[in-house]
Amino acid sequence: MIDQILEAGVWAPTAMANEPWRFIIIENKDLIKYVSDETKKFIANMNYPAAQRIATAKEDTICYNAPVLILICTEKDDQHPRNEQISLLDCVLATENMFLKAHELGLGTCYMGFVSALADNRTVMRKLGAPDNCRMMVPFVLGYPTEIPPTKTRQKPNILKWIK
Repeated sequence: MIDQILEAGVWAPTAMANEPWRFIIIENKDLIKYVSDETKKFIANMNYPAAQRIATAKEDTICYNAPVLILICTEKDDQHPRNEQISLLDCVLATENMFLKAHELGLGTCYMGFVSALADNRTVMRKLGAPDNCRMMVPFVLGYPTEIPPTKTRQKPNILKWIK
C-alpha cells in the first residue's frame, strides 16, 4: 500500500519536470514517538493556546500513534531560495495525490504541521535519516482511521475578480 501511495505521489505535476521530492518512510514506533516528543518540546515555547495544550498532553497528540510517518523532503538550494519554494509547492502537489490514493485504499492521512517545525533541527533530521543537503517539506501520518470525522461544510469560493 505504501508503494502505491508513493507511486501516486510521483505522478503529481511538478515545475519544469523537476520531481524534487525525496521520501523518508518511518514505521518504527519508537522513532515516531521520538518525533512526537521532539515536536512537543519545540511547540511548548509557542505563545499559542492550542500549542500549549498539545505540548503538555500525556498522550501522543502529535502523530496520534500512527503506524507510518512519511516525510517528503527536497534538496536544499541555498544559492537560489526561490527554487526551494517551488519545490515545496511540488511536494504539496505530491502530497495531495498521496492523500487521495490513501483514501482510495481505505487509509487515513493527516498533515503534521507542527512536525514541520523540526525541519531545521539537524540532530532530529539526521536521526530520521535525512541527509544534510535535504530539507523536510511535508510531514504526514498514515494509517487506518479509528473514526471517520463528519464532513464539514466549506465556504463558497472567494472570488476576488472574474475577468471575461
